Amino acid sequence: MRAAKFCEQNVKLTEAGKAVDILRRDYEDEVDVCVVDCFRRCLECRVKPFSRIQLTTIEAGDADSLVKKILQTVGK
Repeated sequence: MRAAKFCEQNVKLTEAGKAVDILRRDYEDEVDVCVVDCFRRCLECRVKPFSRIQLTTIEAGDADSLVKKILQTVGK
């Protein structure tokens, strides 16, 4: 199972929190969700939700799009 890591501040400031909830509720068998302190991407952090899977940053305009992109990445 692959881990999707989320920045704590990004979760608070954007729809990333909604994406975390969706992944934990509906896709717990496919994705391990981790909320970490900081990715040091402060300018992006306030603008749109994002996640990191290994060394790949996944960005989206909203939570639903982010969840879809994460699932696509995990499914590869």
